[in-house]
Amino acid sequence: MLMLSNRGPALATALLVCSGSALAQQFQYQSGALPGTPRWTEGVEAADVDNDGDIDIFFGEGEGFTGPGTKRQSVLLINRLIETGSMSFADESVARLGTHLSNAKGVATGDVDGDGYTDALFANAFLNETPFLYINRGAASPGFFDEESATRGLTTILSSAGAQFGDLDDDGDLDLVICHVGSSFLGGSGSQAKLYLNNGAGQFTEQTGASWNPATKRAQMDVQLVDVDGDWDLDFVGYCRGSNGGGNHYLMLNDGSAGFTNASTLLPNGSTSCYEAEVGDLDGDGDIDTFMVSLSGFSEGPVRNNFADSGGTNLTFTALSPLSVAQDDNEIALCDYDNDGDLDAFVGSLGSKERIWRNDGGLSFTGAHGSIQTVSDSTLDCTFADLDNDGDYDFITAQGESNAAQWANKLYLNTGGADTLAPEIMALNLPDGIDSTLGPWLAHGKIQDQVIDDGVNWCSAEAFFVVNQAPTQPQVSILGGSFSPANLVVAAGTRVTWQNNSGATRSVTSSSAPWTYDSGAMANGQSFEHSFVRPGTYNYTSSPGGFSGSVTVTGSADSVVGSHSGSGLYRFALSGNAAAQATEVHFELVFSDWAGNLRVTDGHMITKGASVGSAFCFGDSSGTACPCNNGGSPGHGCSNSNSAAGVLLSAEGQASVASDSVILSVADSVPGQPGLFFQGDNAVAAGSGVTFGDGLRCAGGNVFRLQIRMADGAGSAATTVNISSAGGVSAGATKRYQWWYRDPVFSPCLNGFNLSNGVEISWN
Repeated sequence: MLMLSNRGPALATALLVCSGSALAQQFQYQSGALPGTPRWTEGVEAADVDNDGDIDIFFGEGEGFTGPGTKRQSVLLINRLIETGSMSFADESVARLGTHLSNAKGVATGDVDGDGYTDALFANAFLNETPFLYINRGAASPGFFDEESATRGLTTILSSAGAQFGDLDDDGDLDLVICHVGSSFLGGSGSQAKLYLNNGAGQFTEQTGASWNPATKRAQMDVQLVDVDGDWDLDFVGYCRGSNGGGNHYLMLNDGSAGFTNASTLLPNGSTSCYEAEVGDLDGDGDIDTFMVSLSGFSEGPVRNNFADSGGTNLTFTALSPLSVAQDDNEIALCDYDNDGDLDAFVGSLGSKERIWRNDGGLSFTGAHGSIQTVSDSTLDCTFADLDNDGDYDFITAQGESNAAQWANKLYLNTGGADTLAPEIMALNLPDGIDSTLGPWLAHGKIQDQVIDDGVNWCSAEAFFVVNQAPTQPQVSILGGSFSPANLVVAAGTRVTWQNNSGATRSVTSSSAPWTYDSGAMANGQSFEHSFVRPGTYNYTSSPGGFSGSVTVTGSADSVVGSHSGSGLYRFALSGNAAAQATEVHFELVFSDWAGNLRVTDGHMITKGASVGSAFCFGDSSGTACPCNNGGSPGHGCSNSNSAAGVLLSAEGQASVASDSVILSVADSVPGQPGLFFQGDNAVAAGSGVTFGDGLRCAGGNVFRLQIRMADGAGSAATTVNISSAGGVSAGATKRYQWWYRDPVFSPCLNGFNLSNGVEISWN
């Protein structure tokens, strides 16, 4: 996979309401804005549950600190901004959720069944209830829910403080990690956090065994799913309010398939009073840092991830100096409230007021506590959302534990400037070739925007792409004072080349926002390429001279929504169709935030690799070499030399043992039937093959199974030869490859399976 990093400085100068200390009271308390009886509340999560364009709020209520108190109804407040034109909230908890009482400690949201509507999970404490899994009824009744934990695999009664959804095995659906503290909420012997994998339809299965065997830890309070080691999967970071062997907190590193190894000793222990931490890139170096409650004693502070500093080779963390205020606090949320391009830390405090630690972009924080109105309450959770759709992010807090007179949950409106910064691309992980004529071709992107709290960032993503069968690559000549042609017309999915023929250094730079392609300085004779994906007119300029040109793109492009894996990680599955076998795929990724700011990647192109190896061992149309053909026309697996009459195996890429760079693919196999790629050391019967099932066995000697694949609707299948596990492939080795597959269509000898031709590859 091709991995690109694009993490840079802030994109714009800070847009401030006013200067200096005049930022005081940027967040103003709105008394009575949130309806409901004041209750002990430990969880808050915001989501647009009815997809109407305004943001609603869940609250997890229920009393009790070390032991259970009164159970309370799960709460859902519906925002009436779109219906009425002004922000207001209605408590529709029972009408939309049903009557469900618990001692709730946390709320997590995500679309677990893939219908495009937000579902919710309430983490319940004290071994009284299972988690409550509320499934949104979707298009039929948007924002109305059924509690379905019992039928969706969450049947174990737990004592939980928090949970988070994330795609842990990169299959496009949301899995679940949930805390479990065991019989005692803060003490006792502790227990293990739980992992549940999603089958794609919102059905969860608990994972146990070698792939998920976390240490037993006491007082688990927080779940964060984030890629801490830069390997494009979500790791589990879990913070605990207690002392534990092998590290106070959890750090479980993911192998990409939801197999986890324990690396908990890498995290700083902090104090034994840490309820929560929030994760994000706090110093702009592209790796994920942490801001911890009670880093030292009761003082908050940052923890630097040193992974980027090591060049991506060594994962370590450094606890920096704790900050000056020491109070027993519960919650952190991150928000770039001053629009300067870095994440600031908001503290939901048990003290006399909430606090803001302003980041200078380099993990140095100074107090800006006067920017939020002082209200004395005991905050147990907090989050951000643009509740009034004015382009900035408002602050929501949940109260409990002490100072019962102030248990009303609170809204602080942000009166600062709107978010004007587009999501920033931290890195891209792109397919480096077409490994199947139909896809899917997987791309991934990491972004960071103005907000991150418990995996929620208020961003969405989409990929636009064009599958080409007959590509063209037109050229624009850069002359002394003009482009030729100055106005080029191309079809969507075309890669344009600019050739500098001006005799001087020139550049090509986009002047159509939000596209930002830029060739940089090109000497005479050099060229620059860019893929145009979507219809429209794209203007560009050259420097020096300032002359301009345009590319008008006609036709159409396909699109697919990027699935939010968790935190800032997104997954895109680009797919072709049987009527358009791919030679080239052109695509661009688009990230947008709630305020409407867009970030578009450069246009990328992937192609089929160069042919590698040599094909051999073909059938015979007369049936001589295919004894089960009965003299008729060649069937599956009995091809005549290089004709398309049978199932043909081919290989593309580079036969280097230094990387997994060879793709085996078959065409015209039986659609929807499984098959197996396999490898051998030599050619059976000196390359002629022997009868095997309904075809010819071409590869023998130390036969090694590679990958099982299902042929798609056009009968195509592909796999990448994994050198590390392909039976000892080494430089200088010659291996033979073949495809075995189920064949109920052509089976005159009633064997029910068949084979392709063979391909011989010499590795270097």
